[in-house]
Amino acid sequence: MKRKYQELLAVLIILFIYLGIFINPKLIIESGITSINIFKTRLFPSIFPFFVLASLLLNLGLADKISRKINFIIKRVFHIEGISSFIVVISIISGFPSGSKYISDCYKKGLINKRVSNYLLTFTHFGNPLFILGTCAIVLNDITIAYKILIINIVANIILGIILRPKEIISSNYTLKNEKVTFMEALPNAINDAIKLLLFMLGSITFFMFFSKLLTSLINLNDFYTVIITGILDLTSGISMVNTLNISSYLQGLIVLSFITFGSLSVHLQVINNIKEQDLSYKYFFIGRIIETSLALILYLL
Repeated sequence: MKRKYQELLAVLIILFIYLGIFINPKLIIESGITSINIFKTRLFPSIFPFFVLASLLLNLGLADKISRKINFIIKRVFHIEGISSFIVVISIISGFPSGSKYISDCYKKGLINKRVSNYLLTFTHFGNPLFILGTCAIVLNDITIAYKILIINIVANIILGIILRPKEIISSNYTLKNEKVTFMEALPNAINDAIKLLLFMLGSITFFMFFSKLLTSLINLNDFYTVIITGILDLTSGISMVNTLNISSYLQGLIVLSFITFGSLSVHLQVINNIKEQDLSYKYFFIGRIIETSLALILYLL
């Protein structure tokens, strides 16, 4: 029965989009252009270098060395060790959806088990620092609130990781094998991996932007609800519209923080795409976002 309802929902969404294309074809073109502009000016510059860096560290075998250096901290805080330490750190540096990608990659290589992988999915949802301090600061016109959002996002995830951590330390004897790949051999692979991930991000952003534009154009909503619906579907588009609301920067920051911590359906789709080939459960990521958003809002209001 559940499958039947899912198929019905999929048919309704497809019909809704087809009707929208015929009713307002100009809208899909404008949505595509807008999403590409957002991608090339705000996402690509802030995310691409970090994705390439992370892939290089993995392919060159340097991730294992980094893991050994920071393992004692991650082991004490989250009760996990080994390459998991690298995943936590690179997730903070790179931003989502890198966490799910490297969790999936390491699980596929047998470097972490299923239990650790699902646990990591709950709390490695960190916003890219450059995106938050750049784009969010420009939108909010307040760098102080942008720093506050960045710090709260990190702290909320750390608290979540501690709350849900295993009671006992999960040991791992697995380390990355150094296949003696040269830098010039690893660089093209790192760039290709980053481009594939970013292209899927662009596709998901474009789809959800068109869907949100179509939905809000058919339903006569005020600016506030338009921004909220847009942000739930795609956080980047929603964040770019927050400064159009006639509310204080403090409340704008609260909305931006909610979008980042929940992730939007666009980011959730990217995570599903990253883990779909592995035997990992999306529900851990979803539950993590609900708890993280709650924690983050409490910290922001305090």
